Amino acid sequence: MAEIKKWNTKKQGQRVVVLVSQDSSDMYFANQLIKNLNVVGVFVEKQHGKAPNLFIKFVKIFKYLIKPKLFIKAIKDNINNKYYGKRASRIALDGFGLEGSKLLAGGDCKVVYTEGINAINEPVYVEEIKKLKPDVIAVCGTSILKRPILSIPVKGVLNIHGGLSQRYRGVWTTLWAIYNEEPEYIGATVHYVSDGIDDGNIIYQGSPEIAEDDNHETLYVKVVKLGIDLMVKAIYDIQNNKVKSYPLKTKGNLYLKKMVTPEIIKEVWEKIDKGFIREYVKNRALREKKVKLF
Repeated sequence: MAEIKKWNTKKQGQRVVVLVSQDSSDMYFANQLIKNLNVVGVFVEKQHGKAPNLFIKFVKIFKYLIKPKLFIKAIKDNINNKYYGKRASRIALDGFGLEGSKLLAGGDCKVVYTEGINAINEPVYVEEIKKLKPDVIAVCGTSILKRPILSIPVKGVLNIHGGLSQRYRGVWTTLWAIYNEEPEYIGATVHYVSDGIDDGNIIYQGSPEIAEDDNHETLYVKVVKLGIDLMVKAIYDIQNNKVKSYPLKTKGNLYLKKMVTPEIIKEVWEKIDKGFIREYVKNRALREKKVKLF
């Protein structure tokens, strides 16, 4: 796996606040920024709720009773989710290690875990962020940020997006690039956060090296590590007053979480297991030429 480049910005200059979710890639992102930048606070947003209540469970059971085919499909989906979920978890553990499982922040870094679901924009957290007086806010994996947070830092809010925004916006973009048989559009984008989704001015982009034995999960690990390096570089540029950014002229398709079904995941893994990446690597030169990075 790619290693994170080491920068000499630790405890120097501008104050950085990091906003992330509880996902392993996001925790890893936070830990790398803590090691390389003057991170004064990390806010971890809870994005998963409690199990469905009894009424919802009853409705689901009733639906299965009147439509047995749905019940059979649910069983198959559950089996596939467990199988492919375990494969993905092993890869994430190998790629992100301990730094993907918990925050390793020192005593001089304030850590806040939000209560409620997707609550990062609640006034209580907005005020806590303000108290830290950040010059820059760095984001990875939170729900969409609203204006009260976006207006806090004097030098902007930066997001790491795990895709090339001119082609893919939203979530699971590495998976979708393989599903659509476009590995040449796998990459990372560091951009200013706007009111839209992954459409702010771009500071840096990059694509990882794709190996024959890669899959969408190993490539996602590479994308995250590449994106972290680009994020630290961007914040370093801001600190030294040499940052440049470029407007996103063409917005890529927007992919939402609800669009990723068990069938989609199964189909992508089947493409991988049948050698799709291996064949792509053998013939990638011409396809990569058409991709223009910022």
